[in-house]
Amino acid sequence: MNRVARLVSFSLFACLGATFAEEHVSSESPSKPNIVVFMVDDLGWNHISVGQVTQGTSDPIYQTPHLERLANGGLSFTSAYAQPNCAPTRAAMLTGQYPARVNNDVYVVGHLNRYGNGGLTEEEARFRGPEQSEFVAANAVTVAEALRENGYATAHIGKYHVGGHNGPETMPENAGFDINIGGYSQGNQATCFASRIDGSWKFRNTGLGRFDKYAEPYDESYVKRRGLPDSLVGTKKHISDALGDALEQTIRGLASGKQPFYLQFHTYAVHGPVQARPDLQASVANRFENADEKLVEYAAFVASVDENVKRLLDCLDDPNGDGDRSDSITANTLVLFTSDNGGTHAPNTPLKGVKGMIAEGGIRVPLIAYWPGVVPANSTTDYKTHSVDYYPSYLELAGGGWMPDPLEHPLDGESFVDVLFDPNTNRQRGPIFYLFPGYMDWRAEPFVSVIDDIGGQRFKLNYFYETDSWELYDLDQDQSEESNRIDRLPEVASTLAKKIDQWLRQSHPTWNPKYPKDKDSGMSVGPPGLLP
Repeated sequence: MNRVARLVSFSLFACLGATFAEEHVSSESPSKPNIVVFMVDDLGWNHISVGQVTQGTSDPIYQTPHLERLANGGLSFTSAYAQPNCAPTRAAMLTGQYPARVNNDVYVVGHLNRYGNGGLTEEEARFRGPEQSEFVAANAVTVAEALRENGYATAHIGKYHVGGHNGPETMPENAGFDINIGGYSQGNQATCFASRIDGSWKFRNTGLGRFDKYAEPYDESYVKRRGLPDSLVGTKKHISDALGDALEQTIRGLASGKQPFYLQFHTYAVHGPVQARPDLQASVANRFENADEKLVEYAAFVASVDENVKRLLDCLDDPNGDGDRSDSITANTLVLFTSDNGGTHAPNTPLKGVKGMIAEGGIRVPLIAYWPGVVPANSTTDYKTHSVDYYPSYLELAGGGWMPDPLEHPLDGESFVDVLFDPNTNRQRGPIFYLFPGYMDWRAEPFVSVIDDIGGQRFKLNYFYETDSWELYDLDQDQSEESNRIDRLPEVASTLAKKIDQWLRQSHPTWNPKYPKDKDSGMSVGPPGLLP
């Protein structure tokens, strides 16, 4: 391990995690399961046809039958949360930490003073955002490093976005990943279709060229093997199919090894440019003749994600692809499907807001857990999760043996492994916090927020620095966030404000919350204070 963290095998958390894992994982399934996290870029909470996740709110234009299969065979979370923007979510999943941690420090893509573009101008704004990082620090203990210490082989495919900005030291291959296909600082694909460049087929400026080996146009054998329309033969390869090809090849190699494996499959879809494969676009257009053209193409782009869900499940069921399923690893593999933030290409109705906003449409994401024989089939839970929860969950599944030193790399998340085994658990997760100390065009100004359960009800309290104002929403009764209850529920608001204050004021060697700065003095304005 190239980033040193002291070995804390017998910390209280580790002992409890190991005990739980022994009681559940070892007795009901092989210990140290393979873990595959399938994360889509910019997929909205209800931009899939999975009623268990979306609570029946999805537009019929989205047809994702393979995700339905995943949900029918697994557990759907209706209240899964991510950061409002892609890079901070990826950093949170990689570190198990909120952006306020020193080794994370990723709040937004780019910088925290993205004025204008429909938002406040720099002259109008009261504050300036502080400096931040665009990558996870080299001395952070990533989840890949931690799992490797626990005996896992590790791999990353696709978008990474939180490494490589400052040179090779923060690239995936130097952050715990044995295999890295395409991951570096890039935030999105340059194009969705391969083109002929200097006599070779390539995905221009995408994934360091590591998907170019899959860039040849569709041929008859490929189309026949995958059951695709003959009309694709001779046409340009789509990036979603290239990532699926890399996925199959990688799983084939990992499954043939002796180690359990951790695989991040992070798609470029459905980040813009939104360009769908022609047959998928035609299929959606034929079913919805009067639909908006942009929505049709987006729904078809989502369909390419769903095709890769099928490819993943088929590959787990028959890793070497010879038709003999005796080598299936499905029974020893946990699949998690999610998104990095709320949707941005289409409405998230009934949720308010889009990617980049603290409103539910910006932070609530789909989450499905699939592990046949272990995770109860066709089950649903309203247990709330956040991106920081994956890291401790993975470590618990790995047996709780090796963990990063909590003094050097504390984890902000809570394991949800017990929920995977028993979705009906009465245990509630602690509060989920957000701090955003800058500006992101029209979507975000400096704020701090908490989501928590009080008296059996789920609330969200927001404080906005720019207007010195509070908002309180009852998410159980008002998931559209239409009614600010700040004046009607003062005791709830005061309780949550105290939790925000305690969170921001916590003392820890690696805790360094950043606040908006006064434009004139340059001084940090600090926590918002308490409500009466």
